[in-house]
Amino acid sequence: MSDVPPLDQSPTRGPRIAHEGDLARGGMSWIRRVHDRLLERRAAMKVLDQSIPHPQLLARFLREAQVLAQLDHPHIVPLYELASDDAETPCFTMKLIEGKTLTELVSDRDLLGDLRGLNQALEVLLKVCDALAFAHGRGVVHRDLKPDNVMVGSHGQVYVMDWGVARLLSDEQLGRAGIPPERAVRCDRSLEGEGPEGIVGTPGYMSFEQAWGRDDEIDERTDVYGVGGLLFYILTGQAPVVADDLMAELELARRGQVRPPQEVAPGRSLPRGLCNVAMRALSPDRDRRFPTIEALRYELDRFVRGGTFQSQRFPSGTVIIREHELGDAAYIITHGHSEASKIEAGRNVVLRRMGPGDLFGEMAILTSTPRTATVTAVDDVTALTISRESVEEWLALDSWMGTLVRSMAERFRDVDAQLTTLRRTHLKLYVREQLLTAVVRTGEVSWTAVCSRLCSETQLAELDVLAIAADYDDLAVDQGSDSLRLVRRGEPPPMR
Repeated sequence: MSDVPPLDQSPTRGPRIAHEGDLARGGMSWIRRVHDRLLERRAAMKVLDQSIPHPQLLARFLREAQVLAQLDHPHIVPLYELASDDAETPCFTMKLIEGKTLTELVSDRDLLGDLRGLNQALEVLLKVCDALAFAHGRGVVHRDLKPDNVMVGSHGQVYVMDWGVARLLSDEQLGRAGIPPERAVRCDRSLEGEGPEGIVGTPGYMSFEQAWGRDDEIDERTDVYGVGGLLFYILTGQAPVVADDLMAELELARRGQVRPPQEVAPGRSLPRGLCNVAMRALSPDRDRRFPTIEALRYELDRFVRGGTFQSQRFPSGTVIIREHELGDAAYIITHGHSEASKIEAGRNVVLRRMGPGDLFGEMAILTSTPRTATVTAVDDVTALTISRESVEEWLALDSWMGTLVRSMAERFRDVDAQLTTLRRTHLKLYVREQLLTAVVRTGEVSWTAVCSRLCSETQLAELDVLAIAADYDDLAVDQGSDSLRLVRRGEPPPMR
């Protein structure tokens, strides 16, 4: 270990590094909690297990430290120092993460029983994606993503851990990815392993190409599979592949057999959109997965920010939703304007004009009743479509919020019905007032003239105006003589 200097002694008595117990055990090393007396900080120390008979053990250990040292990112644990301990055993120190693994985070609480918990887990995945995207941009594939290798700090910090089996992209792959050679991580590329030795990782989270040891097929999509496995674990509490022993898991991974999350956890109300994202990422066919970590991250972010909405365009004059029809979607306008209206007492009543940012059509989804209004595109309209399915998924994830939203929707619908009744009553009184005003001076006027004017003003049909006149005993309509007159006091009421 002449090329690895010993750790300096403390200026005070005793060694600079004080060991405070083991934290974890890995395949070729173990991790200890240590106290750096010189800098007065606690750190994690990874120590090589020299008892393992492997000819390239030391070189691989050094390579891991070199990879980690060159991946300077907020969500990748920083390396402090490469050296040897007081027993001349190779080691390196890195930041000590105080927190929980994603395994512990999921097992400690039912994330799907609380929408905030699910959002917290998805936010962790987004940060994992950020770290991997950075690593991929430097030509490094992690290829051992699993819940135990994701740490969440006490204040929400997220770190992707254990880069010991990371693979460097070949020069050809770097060229296809557009990564300049000077930007790629620099270390010994001869230690990747070929054939059976290339089967590295954890079988339960191992991609199809990893399970077969196809080193030349390892690329960014291998980590896409890994993130899909993390999402699968969040949804189900299980790895994508589960068997009685490691060899059986490896065989299932080689078959690419992953059951849908809905089958693995039938008792859970799983968001279908997230299940679809997980299954696409976990496809055994690399070409069917998301092409990059950024593409996968985009889908996760869309869910966190409101679901996977589709954009639709409606030309001017298009009826987007129609009154009395059953609704299966709501809409958020992103461009253009639309007009909401409804038929009351036979006439079309304009309720409001809407523009970008306005939402409509949600009541039919929330209350499972027919639509109460028609919405028509005034000019060319582009809107995001929110399906009934996505709304129900979100409400099902948070029972109290679902109850609150549905209760408010029902109350709004009741108020809307009351307003409709009041508008109809007001319209009826207005027509009666106009009829009385027309005949109060002369006692009798042309029914056709008065009725035509009111039909034009109110958009009512002639039969609707006639029905309103017939409701009052002090008005008489004789269509044969085309007259509308007052009924005098003591005069028999008109024949109905």
